[in-house]
Amino acid sequence: MQPAQPNLFAILVSVVVIGLVLFLRLRRMTAKRPLKPATLWIVPAIFAGIAVLNFAEYPLHRLDWSWIGVAFVLGAALGWQRGRLMKIWIDPDSGNLMSQGSGWAIVFLVVLIVLRTLLRTGLAMEAGGAITPALINDAFVMFAVGLFATQRGEMALRARRLKQQHAALGRAVEPR
Repeated sequence: MQPAQPNLFAILVSVVVIGLVLFLRLRRMTAKRPLKPATLWIVPAIFAGIAVLNFAEYPLHRLDWSWIGVAFVLGAALGWQRGRLMKIWIDPDSGNLMSQGSGWAIVFLVVLIVLRTLLRTGLAMEAGGAITPALINDAFVMFAVGLFATQRGEMALRARRLKQQHAALGRAVEPR
């Protein structure tokens, strides 16, 4: 039996959809927006809830937890870097915290998407049944939990420091 040939139409549709999403995301990321540190916990909490639901649906075995741990740690490390790429400053006119994504943040996002696709395909082919699709999904969800939690944690820490500097200096602090 011959291996299945890739469906070129499905690949083309996927590339177009991902390209469109990245284009729209780039426009939003480069826009200057108010930053509300009190709401930074929401996205990580949603992904943590998804992770709990995944673990309830497909319970993990002993060795699976090590894969989940590695995925979380990698996500956390990359999330911290992604958070550092965000520009955060205090608007001199209003005194409000502002944020803006950088061009490197979109490159970072593209690299993560490509890496995720390659890892998912490679692990599924190489594992020979040791790594199930459910485990791959759980690992990517935990990667996202680590990524979003540390990214937003880093942003919240910088926002708090900027607010403290602003209060101490009595003026706006420039973007970093």
